[in-house]
Parts: sequence; C-alpha cells; structure tokens
Amino acid sequence: MKDIDQIKLGFEENKKEKFLYFDTETTDLFEKEIIQLAFLTDDEEEFNMYFKPKGEISFAAMAVHNITPEMLEDKPTFEQAEHKGKKLKDYLTDLTKEYIWVAHNAQFDREVLEAVDIKIPQLICTFKIARDLLSIDQKDEHDLQSYSLQFLRYYLGLYKNENTQNNRAHDALSDVYFLRDLFKYFQKNFELTTEKMINISKAPLIIRNLHHGKHAGKSIREIQAEDPNYLQWIIDTWDDKPDIVWNIKRIIEN
Repeated sequence: MKDIDQIKLGFEENKKEKFLYFDTETTDLFEKEIIQLAFLTDDEEEFNMYFKPKGEISFAAMAVHNITPEMLEDKPTFEQAEHKGKKLKDYLTDLTKEYIWVAHNAQFDREVLEAVDIKIPQLICTFKIARDLLSIDQKDEHDLQSYSLQFLRYYLGLYKNENTQNNRAHDALSDVYFLRDLFKYFQKNFELTTEKMINISKAPLIIRNLHHGKHAGKSIREIQAEDPNYLQWIIDTWDDKPDIVWNIKRIIEN
C-alpha cells in the first residue's frame, strides 16, 4: 500500500499547476519592441535579460522604465539571445508548455511576445482579475481610483511583506515580484480556481464608472437610475468602445 500511495502522491505532484510571472519593457507603446524580459516561477527560477532594439526607444518609455539606448549597446538582440544552451525563443516556447503564465495587463505583454513569435496558450491577467474583484464599495458600484500594479501594491498592503531586494517600480524584475505577491493575494483571499482566473482574463474588462461624456465620474448604475436614455445612446453610438458597451449591457440586464 505504501508504494501505491507514493505513486499517487507523485501523480498528484505532476498534475500540480505551475505558474510563471512575467513582465516586459519595450521601446514604446506602439512598436512594442522588447528591450527587457523578466520572469519568476513558483519553483524559484529567476530570469532577467536586456536586449538591444532595432528601433529607437521613445522618451516617454524611458521616463517610465529608465532604460536608455546606452545601457543596451552591448546587449544581444532578442533573436541573438540564448539561455541554458538554447536560443532564447526556443527556451521560452518550452516554458509556455510547462507553466501557466501570469502578467498584469497581460494583453500588452502577450502582444510583445507574439511579435517575436512566442505564443502563450494559458495566460492569466491580474489587471482583469483586480477589476473583477475589487471595487470601492460593498455594492460593487464604483471602481477603485486605479488598478495599476503599483497602486494595488500599496492599496492592498502588499509592500509591507515584499522582497526588499526587488522593489524598484517599473523595473521588469521588481515588477514580477510585485506581480507574484498580488497573484498570491488573490489566491489566498478569494475562491478562484485557475480555470476561473483564465476565463476572467479572456472576458471583457469590468468597468463600473464612466470617464467620458456628461456623466463622467459617475457609476453606470447611477446613470441608469438618473438618465437611462444616455446609456442607450452610448450602446447605439460608441462602436469604438466595446468594453464600455458590454459593461452597460451587463448592468442593465442585471
């Protein structure tokens, strides 16, 4: 019986979900050419690499991540980079088969990696999860002031117990430590299966407040009570804002 129990235990361990927390820094918000990639896994593998871009780094991007062209002059391009005896692209592709990847505002990071031909089949977005779970009031009517990683780091008190060796905001390696802390917070404090988190990450973004138009700053529920015709007008005309239209329909139907 002991041997059978050990086999069962080994089988369960093999089935255990493995997570990889990652972040990228890029030349800008449009070309999105990767210049830094960092990740951390639950089994404590840490990775941080810089790349020399083919294009220019925008000043706006430098102001956020503080990576300058001079810092990257002696770095390989992403295509040239290697890790553990493999082309980096091949190494990362292997990891997409082994881990569920986690990022904050994951769609951006997914697009960055897809541009270098790395597909991520299982992806969790903590930004979408935060917007789904966290509101400013118990009635779930108003959004938080922000859902950025740095805001949530302080709002949820995660900074009190974080790794002090990696606490530089907007540095990809530090951000993956913040990201892991946020993900663990959600796992600990909410009844969320991995499947549920993946489904939330695929769904439209939860929005409770409007930030444009004559009712800017009010919640959709407040506008529904005061001026329902305005919400119908948005549904009929705001074709370029599908997430907002989806959220209005969600609230009206409920």
